Amino acid sequence: MALPAYWWLLLPAVLGQCAFFLLSGALRPGEKTLQGGPWLLTVLAASLLSGLAYGAVQSDPVFIAAQCFLAVTVFRIWRKQ
Repeated sequence: MALPAYWWLLLPAVLGQCAFFLLSGALRPGEKTLQGGPWLLTVLAASLLSGLAYGAVQSDPVFIAAQCFLAVTVFRIWRKQ
């Protein structure tokens, strides 16, 4: 199986989002602050942009829609901090 055409855009998107959700536990139940500090939100935002770029280059509306839902999540977490 060959790698996708723009795998180098997909790699930071996948790794950044995995790191965010595994290291932070996203938002812990009952707490309103992000565990791990603002650098973790920066990692998620960077992976979001990389994912959006990959979706745009590949013309993949499903991938773009998923990244837009992630953008809403990032915005809501950022607003709570």
